[in-house]
Amino acid sequence: MQNVCALILAGGQGTRLSILAEHRAKPAVPFGGIYRIVDFTLSNLMHSGIAHVGILTQYRPFALMSHVDNGADWDLNGIYRRARILPPFTGDVDNDWYKGTADAVYQNLDFVRKSAAREVLIVSGDHIYRMDFREMVQFHRERDAEVTVATLEVPLEEASRFGILATNAEGRVTSFVEKPQNPPSTQASMGIYLFGRDLLEQRTKEAVKSGGYDFGKNIFPGLVERNRVYAYPFRGYWRDVGTLESYWQAHMDIVEPGSGLDLRSWRVRTNLRYANVAARPPARFADEARIEASLFGRGALIEGQVQRSILGPGVHVAKGALVRDSIVLHDVRVGAGSRIERSIVDKWATIGAGSQIGCGEALPNVETPELLSCNLSVIGEYATVAERCRIGTNVFVYPSTSVPADETIASGATWR
Repeated sequence: MQNVCALILAGGQGTRLSILAEHRAKPAVPFGGIYRIVDFTLSNLMHSGIAHVGILTQYRPFALMSHVDNGADWDLNGIYRRARILPPFTGDVDNDWYKGTADAVYQNLDFVRKSAAREVLIVSGDHIYRMDFREMVQFHRERDAEVTVATLEVPLEEASRFGILATNAEGRVTSFVEKPQNPPSTQASMGIYLFGRDLLEQRTKEAVKSGGYDFGKNIFPGLVERNRVYAYPFRGYWRDVGTLESYWQAHMDIVEPGSGLDLRSWRVRTNLRYANVAARPPARFADEARIEASLFGRGALIEGQVQRSILGPGVHVAKGALVRDSIVLHDVRVGAGSRIERSIVDKWATIGAGSQIGCGEALPNVETPELLSCNLSVIGEYATVAERCRIGTNVFVYPSTSVPADETIASGATWR
């Protein structure tokens, strides 16, 4: 698409994902077996024909940088197509660690200028959705808009988590409130903005110089009063996977017919060379394996039962084991006769024979009930749960820790 470049906001820490994002940026968290969350944004940009993409990183960027590499997996490398990692940098009075979304964009205006783009698309790197941005650009140009915000309707009980807009009959935005306690409407910002380049430069500079660093809090309320801002209504599948519950639910949507999340038809691209996924053989299933509505990565070996679950590459489910309503990431070992229910198990963890995870009374996590009270249990990467353990619901087992044989971890506990 001519005259449009994109900036992906990918520097977030992902604190609400807790130990899943402890060693990686939120956009680099694995999703859907072989993908990472950022793949959805990159694939949307590729399919929309946007050829110049800057990826704004900050928190623990190594996994994200290694995954994106030179952008070739999304056809974003070459003379006229490119994806560039844009970390914060110092050496100039105007540059420092990113203080917010608007500050991150402001510090990378040089990338925008060099692209010669007329409009700049700003997107988040941590949402699951499929969008043709060409339609949004056409909408923007037909209305001679200065800014266009992609929006969707959300339930009233969830509206306080979003920036909320009001519009007139023509779709022009008349008010914008960031995460209001009493939402005036249910029309929510998706965190996708299309700006005229000059206006973007002007407004981000004004905000940053006056100590405002965030689009939702510091730029949009005043922008609505001074400029032609329009709402572009989106009606497809979209999910913010910034919490453990929403991350788990999005995975369950993959195996739920009619949910709207269809990995195959969306044509999501990823880097299969990273972590050697492409070289692995197809998943294998023993004669005694029993499978129901699940998805498996390459190299998986299934000898037990798997129901409504997503398993990454190289996962081994031994004989007599049951995995139900769970997400199991790369190279996890699930021992014979073990049972995993409503759990997220991060990469390279080991679950010993005869252990049970996700059992017992449903009590919120004692240390961080705001993060884990949805009846899930989370096992960190490289964690080892030995034989015959019982782990309740809403439990965190931290990365690289070991739970000894025959241990019981009560619901709501945290194991370090």
